[in-house]
Amino acid sequence: MGRINLLGPGVFNMISAGEVVERPSSVVKELVENSIDAGATEISVFIEDGGIRRISVSDNGSGILKDDMRAAFLPHATSKLCEIADLDTIATLGFRGEALASIASVSEVTLVSRADGAYAARKIRLEAGKVTEESEDSRAKGTSVTVENLFFNTPARLKFLKKASTEQGYVEDAVEKIVLANPSLKITLTSEKGVLLAHDGGNLADAMADVYPHLDMSRFIAVDRVSSSGVRVSGYVSAVDYTAPTRSRQTVIVNGRVVENDTVSAAVDKAYRDYLVKRTFPMYVLDVIVPFDEVDVNVHPAKAEVRFRNKNAVFGAVFRAVDEAIKASFGSEKHGFSPVSTGSADAASTYEQTAIDTAALFGDMPENTSSDRLGAKENPVRDLPFNLGSLRGIGVSRAGRAAEKRIPSYEIDGAHLYGGTPADGKDDLYDDAYALSKISEDEDKDFANSSNTRFRLFDGEVVGQVFDTYLIVERADVVYVIDQHAAHERVLYDKLSASLSSEFSQSLLIPYKLRLSGAEEEYFDKIMPALNDMGFAIEKKPGSYLVYAVPEPVVRMNIEKFVAALFENMLDDGELKLTDLLKDVVCRDACRAAIKGGEHLSRRQIEYVLSNLIDEEGNLPQKCPHGRPAVVALTKRDFEKMFMRVVG
Repeated sequence: MGRINLLGPGVFNMISAGEVVERPSSVVKELVENSIDAGATEISVFIEDGGIRRISVSDNGSGILKDDMRAAFLPHATSKLCEIADLDTIATLGFRGEALASIASVSEVTLVSRADGAYAARKIRLEAGKVTEESEDSRAKGTSVTVENLFFNTPARLKFLKKASTEQGYVEDAVEKIVLANPSLKITLTSEKGVLLAHDGGNLADAMADVYPHLDMSRFIAVDRVSSSGVRVSGYVSAVDYTAPTRSRQTVIVNGRVVENDTVSAAVDKAYRDYLVKRTFPMYVLDVIVPFDEVDVNVHPAKAEVRFRNKNAVFGAVFRAVDEAIKASFGSEKHGFSPVSTGSADAASTYEQTAIDTAALFGDMPENTSSDRLGAKENPVRDLPFNLGSLRGIGVSRAGRAAEKRIPSYEIDGAHLYGGTPADGKDDLYDDAYALSKISEDEDKDFANSSNTRFRLFDGEVVGQVFDTYLIVERADVVYVIDQHAAHERVLYDKLSASLSSEFSQSLLIPYKLRLSGAEEEYFDKIMPALNDMGFAIEKKPGSYLVYAVPEPVVRMNIEKFVAALFENMLDDGELKLTDLLKDVVCRDACRAAIKGGEHLSRRQIEYVLSNLIDEEGNLPQKCPHGRPAVVALTKRDFEKMFMRVVG
């Protein structure tokens, strides 16, 4: 007798379920996709105990015919295709004929459906894949599927599920992705605790507003472009100065299907590479429409991946669409951002570049590549110790210098950083804190109109500003090139960081009510004792948390935004460092508040930046808070080597 056995349908379906049904969110995804394929315009999802105890999906789609009720639960039974050639033009989300059979094999399923034109609805009930009941029922046109006791007959699979609140979080994420991919549909998600998500239909912007209510949609850029190869890319990408610390808010949709695709992701990354700093990521929802015969959707059992026939065409289409949208946004007052604000040499000027062979001119000097801009340790030209003790004047303090030069000393009011309202009522970032904006340009008319803009600063000489982006300082036989954005960013960062050392707490006049999703609650419960030790006073209530007191540095911070940053910056080992988190927030806000590349500075503004940049020991920071170079030093010998006056 042979040793190879033909597996029975029950065993086969349970094995197949291991690929298709990983957790409750997998069930929800498959059932909702079936509803969409049935032409539903309204879909409601209900989960109990994170979907482990019960999942119910109801729609107003075309329904299932009476004669198809049993066949719907057979493996590889589908209405989506008939022959292999149909795979080349598949337009539906489902087509493998595995979902219902796999789900039914590891749960108790009740399906009630009424087809269009049928006089009554039909009900069928299965347990572990076996039919236990069939009867007539009543309901309007459409289908309802209820899945109960998931993995009741596979204890090993059940054991690997997370707690209910975590599984609920996975379900929420799955439904959110479906809403983004199908914005015109009305989709609701509820649990035994209440409504988790409600989208009444509309366009993609409406869907994003419902899925991400805490995001500022005015900071997103519309994308819509059709390539010469017929690939259409549409959606929204975040402004280059509006980013996230993780990739969790990146959604790729291909022909209506939410997928993970390295080609699309890499193209977006390339479009942003000159504008982002380390550990920051763009947020986007991109819908890529590719001719059906140019994409293979039959790659992954859960249909989570696709394969393009021509990757280069898709990559190019996505890159150009996003790149053009980003560049077009630079001239918009809405974002108020110029590409040079990141200190990128490639984007440091809007002037037409002259074709110069820089390799021949500068010899071995490396290009200012994206890795250099993102904080590489080596600069294009070697850095020199920038000790300006003699520049500052012996025995003259910072306060003394300010008085001598009559440069006003403005304190940074971090109200906007902490979510408060500036005292003067201005809404723009750092309007009331931005010291440079208070230096009148009228005082520098003579300087601006003068043919000689060089001036002394201590025992050095400020040559001036080039490309409205870099400050040039000469001292002895060294020329210092200073990125004005990086320099001012460092000034603001140091001032704000100095305010974070307080260990006192302050009670809130009115306790703040904090509502979290299930997955967030699980993490928040773990870190709540650590937060209380740091100066918070937090109490858990049914469905929410009450915050009674906060550490002094957080007093004026928007608590909701702080908690959002908390989850985005949580460490893998669960360790929480409040000061590090606050400094990350300060770092981002200092970057946004600092003067940008491309801004013309007056003499007094230049004096302000340089005077405040030097620390008490006379040293000038070499890097901005993100790690990018702020200063590059060139000696006279460096210039002589460039022009081949000396060798070696």
